[in-house]
Amino acid sequence: MAEAFPDGIRTVRDVLALSSAYLEAKGSPTARLDAELLVGHALGMPRLDLYLHHDRPLTADELAAIRPLLRRRADLEPVAYIVGEVGFRRLVLRTDARALMPRPETETLVEVALALLPRGGRLVDVGTGAGPIALSVKHERPDADVLAVDVSDAALALARANAERLGLEVAFAVSDLLADLPGPFDVIAANLPYVPDGDPRTEPGVVRHEPHLALWGGPDGLDLIRRLVEQAPARLSPGGAVVLEVSDEQAAGVQGLLAAAGLGAVERHRDLAGVERVLSARRP
Repeated sequence: MAEAFPDGIRTVRDVLALSSAYLEAKGSPTARLDAELLVGHALGMPRLDLYLHHDRPLTADELAAIRPLLRRRADLEPVAYIVGEVGFRRLVLRTDARALMPRPETETLVEVALALLPRGGRLVDVGTGAGPIALSVKHERPDADVLAVDVSDAALALARANAERLGLEVAFAVSDLLADLPGPFDVIAANLPYVPDGDPRTEPGVVRHEPHLALWGGPDGLDLIRRLVEQAPARLSPGGAVVLEVSDEQAAGVQGLLAAAGLGAVERHRDLAGVERVLSARRP
C-alpha cells in the first residue's frame, strides 16, 4: 500500500481519495464507501467526522494502521470481517470468517418471522451463523422463547459471543437442521445455504473469504432446504409457520416443496430491492 500514500503530509481528505482510487483499481464495487469505513475504523472516527475534519493531517502511525486494512479489502475480503462488526436491523453484531456475513436481505426474513410469532411463542433459528435472526427476534420480542442452532461449533461460538455482549437470553444447540430438536415450535426460521455449488455468478470475494459450509447448497442450491421442509411439519405447533430465505430463481420451486409437505397459506415476500427473497407457510 505504500504506492497509495506517496511521501508528504496527507490529510483525511487526501487519504480518502487515494484509498478509494486504490480499491476501485483492485475491483471493489463500493470503493468510496469501503474507504470511508476502513479509514474511519483505523482512526476511530465515524464517517461524518471524516468530512467534518477533512483537513486534519494524519500521522505516520495512522497511515500505517490504514494500510493493512486496505490490503485486506483489495483481496476482496468483506469490510465487515475487516472491521469486525456489521449493522443488522437494530443491532450491531460481531462478525468474522466463522460465519456468513449477515446481509440486509435477511432483515426481511426477521420481519416476516416476527409477524407470524405469537405472544410468548417459541422460535428456532436453523443455521444461525453469527446469530442475526435469533438475536434480532429476541431483541425486538423479549417475550419470545428463542433457540438458535447450527451444525458449526465455530459459528455457534460467534453467535453466543454476540448474545452475551448484547445481553440477550437465547438458547444455543448444535444440530443438523431439526434432527436433534424435539419441538414443537411456533416459527421455524432459516437462512440456509442456497447458492448452487460453484455458481459462477457468486462474487469472488465471497468465495474466497466466507465459509463454504454456509454458502453452497448442492447442485441446485436446495439440498438443505428440501431436508428442512420435510422435517418441519412434525416440529411445528398447529398453525405454526416456517419462514425461509431463498433466491428469486428458487421461489417458485420452494413454494412447491412447501405445498408438497402439506404446509398451507404459502406466501412470497419481497425484500427492499423488490426481490422475492422470503417464503412463509403454515401447518394447518
